[in-house]
Amino acid sequence: MAARPSARQSPLRGVPADGQVATRRRFGGVSRTLLMLAWLPGLALAQTRAPYIPARADVVLQHVPPTTDPRVRHFEQLRAEFVRHPHDTQRAVALAQSYIDYARSTGDARFLGRAMAVIEPWMKGPSPPIPVALVHATVQQSRHFFDASRKELGAILARDPGNAQAWLTLATVEMVQGDMDAANRACVKLANSGGDFMGIVCTASLRSLTGRAGQAQALLGLVEDPGPKAPPEVRAWVEGLLADNAIRLGNPALAEQHFKQALQWTPGDNFLLADYADFLLDEQRPRDVIALLQGDSASDTSFLRQVYAEAALGLPQAKADAAAMAARFAAMDARGSHVFQREQAGFALHVQHDAPRALALAQQNWTVQRAPQDVRIYLEAALAANQPAAAAPVLDYLQQTHLRDPAIDPLAARLRGQSVAQATSGARP
Repeated sequence: MAARPSARQSPLRGVPADGQVATRRRFGGVSRTLLMLAWLPGLALAQTRAPYIPARADVVLQHVPPTTDPRVRHFEQLRAEFVRHPHDTQRAVALAQSYIDYARSTGDARFLGRAMAVIEPWMKGPSPPIPVALVHATVQQSRHFFDASRKELGAILARDPGNAQAWLTLATVEMVQGDMDAANRACVKLANSGGDFMGIVCTASLRSLTGRAGQAQALLGLVEDPGPKAPPEVRAWVEGLLADNAIRLGNPALAEQHFKQALQWTPGDNFLLADYADFLLDEQRPRDVIALLQGDSASDTSFLRQVYAEAALGLPQAKADAAAMAARFAAMDARGSHVFQREQAGFALHVQHDAPRALALAQQNWTVQRAPQDVRIYLEAALAANQPAAAAPVLDYLQQTHLRDPAIDPLAARLRGQSVAQATSGARP
């Protein structure tokens, strides 16, 4: 029912020259990129409005992360160190990266804003230190400012051509935006600078997106066990890639096996939970979605999947929760945030049953990202709106990339058939 999140991003940061997986924490990336909130474009406009004053003292303004969370304790420790040494670039980067990690694992984009604030003094200079610039490019990528991120990554690589993290991030940006030739070049550079592990995973991801899921499966099998030094985030990342690829192979049992294994390594990962929830929705298992995401309604990505599951089950709370989700999307629009256009298109189509609006949102989203999930919602909306001609750019893209997916293939076939039928009907005297 719902489109799965966008191209899965590597949690690697700092891979040694011998290709062994580093034990440092992850840096995250695109996309499964469902990030938002106040620091996004539109904040300046919001700041010109009158301050909001709650009518009652018991109104909840914001949920703050619990200090019992080890991730929170980690960045609080790093923040204390940074406060004592505010001009230390290394400490600033460590703190900013910890904020990015937290934003990615929870879906709370406020912490991306914090990361930007930490590195801002260094970004004001004519040539920011490369680690600082890489943090900035990563945040830009997460905000779906792909052109800006690509430009910054190019500048980093001009200064440091062997920067494996920059090549990996660039490869991911190119895949999400559908430039597979550029992604392939980045993967080659990554293999040369980052070692076999990173090169294999990058190449496997690319092949999975270009109709060669069987080859991707064989390649990912070579790195499914990344070694005893690999942190849980890396293991979960590989298992997630295997799950996505198994779906493209039409093997849901294998996909579920990999999803469960990934969640054993990182039980609370926000985007992994959303990915698995979408798989369960496709498998017509909405009750399992409710059980999986119970208690995680603070996350927009999780709450959206709960709404889908409630609607599928006809639960009493479905209407109220759908209204709450609509209000969340309206708040994003008011802030000028368009990071969730794919998800908003899916909500408009599958919950609000507004096919024209869903198609318009999918078309806007297509100008920014072209992952398989973006392909799917675009085709679904075009079919529902009975506008097969509108799907021409996506059908051309499928022909160019040779992407194959059990959910996408029948949609594309139906739209091609409708286009032919309409053309034939229009040609008759």
